[in-house]
Amino acid sequence: MLFCRFLLLSLLTAQLLRAAQCKKITCQNSCCSFIEGFPVRLKALRSSYAVIRDYYESKDDLDTALFNRTVLNHFNNLYGCSVMNDILHFYLETVLPSAISSHADKKHFKTPIDTIGNLFQELKRELFKCRIYFKCQKPFEISSIKNSYSRMGGKGLYKAMGELDMLFNYIENYVASHKSKH
Repeated sequence: MLFCRFLLLSLLTAQLLRAAQCKKITCQNSCCSFIEGFPVRLKALRSSYAVIRDYYESKDDLDTALFNRTVLNHFNNLYGCSVMNDILHFYLETVLPSAISSHADKKHFKTPIDTIGNLFQELKRELFKCRIYFKCQKPFEISSIKNSYSRMGGKGLYKAMGELDMLFNYIENYVASHKSKH
């Protein structure tokens, strides 16, 4: 009786393992591997941002959004890759350096902001490397976001940093939409 149970349990385990292997995606290239590994990077982005989120959200008293429905629609169209590339460039060249310089005396802000910047750099490199995979076709016109940011003056930094969660969601949805393509 004990042997029968052991045999039955072994057969069920083997079936479950075989079924799990059928669902596992084996990546054949680095772009596929990037997409499959992206949730780990996203988790690191969100963890780093969680350290500083409350500060930036408490300072953001503007009603105007940088990332509105129009930006989301741009992420979801054929040009999503260019949208993401331009927004990452904007954060890397404008927002994150401003965030670091405004907190030179507060060491606990530098590490999470640096981590976000490093992960954005990696993401930007992967986008470039996989531009054919992501179909980066037409440049995105980021001027409306940059103009809004400039009009916000010093509070633009708080708005841009306060909306990072929203940007992470847009990026997550964009990358996830490419999972089925490999």
